[in-house]
Amino acid sequence: MKLISAFGAADMLEVDRQTVRRALRHVAPDGYEKKQPRWRMKTIIEAVDRHLGRNSGAVAPAQSAMEALFERFDIGCKGLDGLPDLEARRREARQLMAVLVELDTAMRADARARREDELRAALRCDQHFRLAMRNFEKPCEWTLDECWSILAKGTG
Repeated sequence: MKLISAFGAADMLEVDRQTVRRALRHVAPDGYEKKQPRWRMKTIIEAVDRHLGRNSGAVAPAQSAMEALFERFDIGCKGLDGLPDLEARRREARQLMAVLVELDTAMRADARARREDELRAALRCDQHFRLAMRNFEKPCEWTLDECWSILAKGTG
């Protein structure tokens, strides 16, 4: 699970840094890195949406499906280190890559539905995908290039 700083998220979401800071003011961090608070991207997006009043209270079916994908991916990544052997971790990582592709598709569809600027949405989704791929390096003992190669083989 990749944790992100408030400022890093602001850059990825192309939102003012102080907006993200204010949105996260009362949100407990998902973890710490060098004693600095960090959050999952899902947590940050939800906090910013709440802060900006984007959520009407009702969750659209597409949104809840996307949230389920985020949850499935995050839980799967957390569990990678707990798998008994390298081959089991690699098998699970391949399945999680398929979930990540599905999640990326859902994020892009959601951005189109919200009429988000196309370039901004593409950059945000690409950055999320790149960060998410880093989850497989350590537990699977792959380089980042190997991760991308395995993804290409699995979807090709």
